[in-house]
Amino acid sequence: MDSHGRQAGWAPTSGEERHEFLDVLRGVALFGIIVANMILYSLYAYLPETAKTGMVTASSDRVLDFLELLLIEGKFYTIFSILFGIGFSILIIRTRAKGLVFHRFFLRRVFILYLIGVAHALFFWHDDILQFYAFCGALLLPFVSCRDRTIVICAALALVTPTVLHAVGGIPPGTFLGPGDLLFERFGFTPETRVDVWAGGGLPEIVRLNLGSWFNQLDYVVTSGMIFRIFGCFLLGFLIGRNELFRNLPASRRMIERLVIIGFAVGIPLNLIYAITYGSESWLHAASATLGILPLSAGYACLVALIWIAPGGGTRLRCFAPVGRMALTNYVGQSVVCSLLFYGTGLGLGGRVGPTVYLPIGIAVYAAQVAASRAWLTRFRYGPLEWLWRVLTYGRWFPLRKRVTT
Repeated sequence: MDSHGRQAGWAPTSGEERHEFLDVLRGVALFGIIVANMILYSLYAYLPETAKTGMVTASSDRVLDFLELLLIEGKFYTIFSILFGIGFSILIIRTRAKGLVFHRFFLRRVFILYLIGVAHALFFWHDDILQFYAFCGALLLPFVSCRDRTIVICAALALVTPTVLHAVGGIPPGTFLGPGDLLFERFGFTPETRVDVWAGGGLPEIVRLNLGSWFNQLDYVVTSGMIFRIFGCFLLGFLIGRNELFRNLPASRRMIERLVIIGFAVGIPLNLIYAITYGSESWLHAASATLGILPLSAGYACLVALIWIAPGGGTRLRCFAPVGRMALTNYVGQSVVCSLLFYGTGLGLGGRVGPTVYLPIGIAVYAAQVAASRAWLTRFRYGPLEWLWRVLTYGRWFPLRKRVTT
């Protein structure tokens, strides 16, 4: 393809080509993601039990922590992962319509996402998920020409793999911690001093600690089976997007209503087991995660869809669309803001508060993102990181500021 063909053919999604409901759902998912991640941002997850029980908010903290496990944990990254798969299918549809080659373009796109994830993990938050999204995204390419039935089977296999691996003792926890332990030893860190370093250290110390702690994230994502769940959700999203099931939601109202009922009826009891057994590493916990998280996630997504197609529902939910359009910026932005609140590079509040305090903080950060995203998109075409991602992916300059008309 000549350079003129590249310039004319490749272009990011325009406002007319976007699907507003998907942006709304992505924005809603980001709310659940920050609520789930606040236990890590605040460093509460790394505190010993004695420190947690010694807080004046200990009683309400236990209740809120349990409710977060029951209603939030795992459900919204599942929705986010499915939306990634849908986005993948939309890219393919647009590419084929223009007669362009997709694979090389998409590999470049996910590689740049991987680099953004690396920077995010090093400088702000070692529990970054973007790197694993990039890896799983690349693995979608062999499925481009597969039949729907093949995709359904592979998605089901990926989703049940964590439970199967747990039953046969597949990948034991700690498998990938060796390099991180060596880095901890070299830098003089210990698991007991992590909170003090994150909450009180300077940027060089925090970067070194993030580098060593990244292997904890790698170990968890793989040994817990999260990487397989992500890929399974990517495949489901790809299937949904390829068949454009999101295009005519009013025509699917009855099916959506059934999915809400089934999702909550199945999901709530299984997630109750998931919350009760959390941290036990038992087969019951693994099975409840496999069988319970996806139905409840589907219930949430379908509930949003029902509100969207109800009279006036679109008006009520459109406030989430700008947040969803800037999903990459806002996901990283949550880490940036929370690191300034809880790490030594900012206020250093980490390890001092429990869910009673950090959950309202997380909700306030998200509310600020809602307002900021709306204000930003009135003046600019893309979020800052979305713009950078596009420029590097397409290899050419795109105007960021909207054209002012008089």
